[in-house]
Amino acid sequence: MSKELRKHPRQEIHLEVELGFPSGEKKTVRTLDISDGGVFLVVDKLRRPIIGEVVEVKIINDEKETGVEFPSNDAVVVRQDERGIGLAFIELDFASDL
Repeated sequence: MSKELRKHPRQEIHLEVELGFPSGEKKTVRTLDISDGGVFLVVDKLRRPIIGEVVEVKIINDEKETGVEFPSNDAVVVRQDERGIGLAFIELDFASDL
């Protein structure tokens, strides 16, 4: 068994997220997991930001039901695999709002 080297433990959670590209394009995707340091998004292969690209991430929810509005946060793409992309938050207060 390998030693966990992550700075922030991940929590498996499936939320709808609006992913904003530098071009202004927005796409609705889902999370696979999230931590205080980043998030993994399930993204199709047709339009993915490249490693190093800065994107905007905002959790979509119904404010009327929950009373909570989640902030947008900038994140940088740090990895990709067949399922999607891994992002590192530029400001680390995003997941603490969950």
